[in-house]
Amino acid sequence: MSLRELEEAVPALLDIRSAARRLIDWEFIRRETGAVLPSDFVALAEAYPPFTVDGFLGLHIPSVGEEQYFIAGVQGLLRNLAELRDAGMSHGHVPFPEPGGLFPWGDSSEGDVFYWRTSSTDAESWTVLVEGHNDDWCEYEGTLTSYLAGMARGTVPPDGLPPDFPGPMPVIDAD
Repeated sequence: MSLRELEEAVPALLDIRSAARRLIDWEFIRRETGAVLPSDFVALAEAYPPFTVDGFLGLHIPSVGEEQYFIAGVQGLLRNLAELRDAGMSHGHVPFPEPGGLFPWGDSSEGDVFYWRTSSTDAESWTVLVEGHNDDWCEYEGTLTSYLAGMARGTVPPDGLPPDFPGPMPVIDAD
């Protein structure tokens, strides 16, 4: 799934697209997290600031020059997942960088957390896993951009999320 396909599925994105490529310090992010993130996410982040879909799903996109806040958010969510694991409430899911660990990329206004399952060293093969606030854990065998485009098109079910998310014409708000 390409960024263009996501933009076709969610045309409101184009209203907040940056005029120039956003020069995010990916090397700093790699050093601090130990992860090379999937190329579709890198392309999305270099074109768009952090944004929210339908006032519900917030994407954790680094801001240029403020990558340390992205790192702090990721680390906080990883600590939360480690606490769930330690309490026996993570359904066997573990935080990155443990093998097959989860790496967060978004959250919802209702407490859902969106992750990549880092099932291999090749970030291009990572899948999407949603931790629903009602203890639903749902996996999507594809990329972040294909997940978002499929949700917008209605071809990916909103498992564990509100059944009416996203709306037929998702509203995009830059954070």
